[in-house]
Amino acid sequence: MTSKSSSPLFQFASDSDHNMVEAFPSDVKRDTLKSARPDSKKSGACVDCKSVKVRCEPVPGERKCRRCQTKNLPCRPRDRKKRKAADTHEELQEKAHSQDLQIQQLLMQYDRLKADQKIRHWVSRSHPGQSSLRPYDRTADYYKWLQAGTSPEDASIIYFGLDRRVQVPEIVKHCGLYPEEIVQLFTLFFKHVNPHFSILDEALHTPQDLIANSSFLFTVVCAVASRHYVARPEVYPLAMDFARDAAGKGLVEGQQSVDTCQAYLLLSVYPIPTKKWVEDRSWLLMGVAIRMAMELKLNQPPPPELSERERLNQVRTWLNCYCVDGSHAIQFGKMPMLRLDDFLARSSTHWYRSSSMNTPLDVHLVAYVQILLIMAKWRAIVTEQSKDEHTKDSEVVDTALKTHALLSTEMDRWVKVYTEELSYNPLAVCHYRGNTTQMIIAYLKLVVLTHAFCTAYRSQGLSPECEMLRYPLDAARSVIQIMVERLAPTGHLRSAMGANFLYVSYAAAFLINLLRPKLAPLLIDTEKKEIVLTVTHLINVLGSPEVSLDEKHTPALYSRFLSTLLRQHCPASLLEACGTPPISEGETPEGSEERDDVSTTYYPSWPDVSCLPVAGPSRMPDAGSMAGMVYQQHGDPHMDFSLNHFVRTIRGQAPRSGGGTVRYATSDAWRSWPEEQLFAQPDLHSMPLTGIWRD
Repeated sequence: MTSKSSSPLFQFASDSDHNMVEAFPSDVKRDTLKSARPDSKKSGACVDCKSVKVRCEPVPGERKCRRCQTKNLPCRPRDRKKRKAADTHEELQEKAHSQDLQIQQLLMQYDRLKADQKIRHWVSRSHPGQSSLRPYDRTADYYKWLQAGTSPEDASIIYFGLDRRVQVPEIVKHCGLYPEEIVQLFTLFFKHVNPHFSILDEALHTPQDLIANSSFLFTVVCAVASRHYVARPEVYPLAMDFARDAAGKGLVEGQQSVDTCQAYLLLSVYPIPTKKWVEDRSWLLMGVAIRMAMELKLNQPPPPELSERERLNQVRTWLNCYCVDGSHAIQFGKMPMLRLDDFLARSSTHWYRSSSMNTPLDVHLVAYVQILLIMAKWRAIVTEQSKDEHTKDSEVVDTALKTHALLSTEMDRWVKVYTEELSYNPLAVCHYRGNTTQMIIAYLKLVVLTHAFCTAYRSQGLSPECEMLRYPLDAARSVIQIMVERLAPTGHLRSAMGANFLYVSYAAAFLINLLRPKLAPLLIDTEKKEIVLTVTHLINVLGSPEVSLDEKHTPALYSRFLSTLLRQHCPASLLEACGTPPISEGETPEGSEERDDVSTTYYPSWPDVSCLPVAGPSRMPDAGSMAGMVYQQHGDPHMDFSLNHFVRTIRGQAPRSGGGTVRYATSDAWRSWPEEQLFAQPDLHSMPLTGIWRD
């Protein structure tokens, strides 16, 4: 057994060793130390063994492995792979930006594919069998563009002198609208549409300005005007699809401007045709327009740095918002979005002549604003009376009679103003608008009086000579008379707003319901026959080609509705005496299958509120006053002749359950208005109009 060596495993070098090493040059030292080490192979398999995936067996003291010696191969050690240097922060940012651009391009391509597919669907829906409109079937006016091979969008850029970077609205390309057609559509708009809803200024809203600066308003103007473009009737449904799409994009992008607000107002007044009334979304567009106008501060005096025409444009837009909001509130019995003490509305009495750049139609806009102020006050009093349990029925009737007198006074005032303005601007359209204002006031009188009519019928009864029968009867006759005898012969009803046909249909429906067995004793035979003949004439006028553009046009729908209502509530003997055949059981009015909601499902219920018999004992008139009177007896259903009940009924919504009283929503701040102040002559500047609306 060998003894262990007593020598240490390692020892520190002595100074002599250091001196010996340092005595050699650096190169000699490195070679000497390298040769002093035993030959060793680098770790890992050699290149040849690694390539054939066999074990590399090193040989002690040799530089070659066993396999390389056997095969006489050079035993080359594998070099370590060089690692790629890490990217810098700037390089990573550049790569991320490049990937973002690539993603955006892919998304844009996807959006274009979806848009093209959507447009093809629109075209195929409005023109079955075609994948696109053929814009090349034109007259000689367009040959210069066709011969040059110019597309509609390029032609518009050339014709209107636009920058090549301007993106032409899609309606120009896909509807094939060449510049001459665009100019013609704008001409049609200011001839047929703007006279009824005077919101645009022809000198300010030109096609070359809107196509470059407001593609949304440009699209809406072309779409609404295409309804009256008889040369190419196929354009209208597709153009309205583009208008609806532009409205949706405007909501998503959140763009706010006066032009955008005007576009939403136009779409709310001239809505996109829908299959059912309940699918109508004009109220949503109206709300967007009014909210946008408030955020743009159009309810304040315009900034002085704007041009005079721009200032008038802003005020005109706001007053139209006020009118649309007030009209919607009256129709549906809802709270208006705008304040009654609005400064521009109160101070607009003489705005129509504030500048030489005012349009001739501004006076009619101002008149409607002042009329709506009176209606807003009446609506406030009605709300307060409905909340007060101690309100007497006679007070409701007195309120209606006072409002009726105020509206008559206001109409007399504006008739004088219209006569004066016609002497300066003797335009046919101004005369038409004057008659329209008289029809609207007669309709508003009917709205006010029917509320008191229901109260009087329920509480004290109606007699053939009472004011609560004669006043609404005369108002309804006036509405129909103005429509049939003054407005229809002008030819402007084809382009009138749908609300005008609602007014006259409401008046006709009121007259028809007076023929019901319950109310028929209030009328003599001559008056009954007159009602049948008047309503029949109205039905024929609304359904005539001179008024209705097609079967789905609003007047045609109301014509079929009134025809159904007349034949259901009028006795067959009276219809035959007037030359109108009675409707047979199970028969449907002609064309009613064109629209799902043109049916008799809800129509017969108006003005009855279903399943609501009179609670408690009914009031029995005195024995001396019972002769010839009609009153609500125990067990009779409530009758609600209000406008909002009429609108909800014809739109296919279930009638409300709540009796015959109309409840108009409003603010509690109206409590601060004394009744005598509300019904004073409308000197709006002297009224304390602070803090009367919701906070």
